[in-house]
Amino acid sequence: MGRRTGSRNPSSTPQFHRERHSLVGMLLRFISAVVVAGAALLLLGGFYFSGELREGALEPATATDPVYDLEITKVTADSVAIVAAVSSGQIGELGVEGIAWDGGYLQATEFVSSSEGDSGLRTDLRITDSDGTVPPVGTAVRLDLFAYPGDPQQAFGIPFETVIYTSDVGSFPAWFIPGGSDTWAIIVHGKGADLREGLRIVPTLHALDFPILVIHYRNDPGVARDPSGYHRFGETEWIDLAAAVRYAEESGATQHLLVGYSMGGAIVTSYLTQSPLRNRTRGAILDSPALSFEAIVDFQAAQTEIPFTSMKLPGVVTALAKQISSWRFDIDWAATDYLAKSNELHTPMLIFHGTGDTSVPYETSAEMARLRPDIVTLVTTEADHTRSWNESPDDYRHAIIEFLATHRG
Repeated sequence: MGRRTGSRNPSSTPQFHRERHSLVGMLLRFISAVVVAGAALLLLGGFYFSGELREGALEPATATDPVYDLEITKVTADSVAIVAAVSSGQIGELGVEGIAWDGGYLQATEFVSSSEGDSGLRTDLRITDSDGTVPPVGTAVRLDLFAYPGDPQQAFGIPFETVIYTSDVGSFPAWFIPGGSDTWAIIVHGKGADLREGLRIVPTLHALDFPILVIHYRNDPGVARDPSGYHRFGETEWIDLAAAVRYAEESGATQHLLVGYSMGGAIVTSYLTQSPLRNRTRGAILDSPALSFEAIVDFQAAQTEIPFTSMKLPGVVTALAKQISSWRFDIDWAATDYLAKSNELHTPMLIFHGTGDTSVPYETSAEMARLRPDIVTLVTTEADHTRSWNESPDDYRHAIIEFLATHRG
């Protein structure tokens, strides 16, 4: 037999397959690495923003000294000009504001104008008769949404006393203003606010002869904490409101009018879905109520920028942050969705909410009105969060009087 002279390289074909397999493997490893890195970044982002949620919404505030970060730059017989650093953003909004400084207080009744100059943002405000208490040019001041100083006596000359009521977590002080009616008005402030938040409605209720109880609740500075250590948006705080109602009943109340601002609105609504005493509630007045904690988180997350970028927070990160928060902070989103519990409500409700609200979405109040038109009266304004009174105190008062005349109990 003849010798073969043109033999094939036995390693050429296997080498080709190894190179092709190697390229495919590299591509798969690269894709896997990208997926893992993406998942890790997503998880990291979700964990980071769950921490932001805790800090911004769940952790109770501590008592702090007021910060006077604005300055009086001009004073006339009926107005003052206030300036803030450009970085502070817009100062002064439509309506009534308080102007506070160390040792003094003044009420501004009208926002006149605002302009930007070299020294910062200047806002001109019309002031009430000050009896010579206008601070001089150069005084450091702050603007106050609650519009009145101190307490009912200091703000209006209305006598009051501090009383104590007790719930399952401890005792709480409250302002009590006497009245002739057997229906007591109980006022619940919002998260991070204090008893002064209710001062704006006190003159209206006092003129209608309601006894008034302005209450603290768990996690307020200086009082008992919730066992979880966090705000629960009505899930547990309603128990403190129920204790205040029991105090009112032990003191002669037969019916109740409940008033809630922001998270206080969630507390009132939670009470109205759970308390055995809810059937003795004549009505509820809610201002910018937090009717769905999850909707608030989604709303605020959509306005949040990712650090060091101009990108808004993607919905997938928000969803993951909520999932992580459920695990980290034991959040039950369904427990604070009062829209989903709207069929459990039977109390007439007057809701004030502004379309300009940047904290709690107006759409949640509109949805409650749509779900329960039989009990809900919605007053729509253009105000920011809990500022409907500030924009038009007269309209606010008239809406309350009309609501109470319609629902006499």
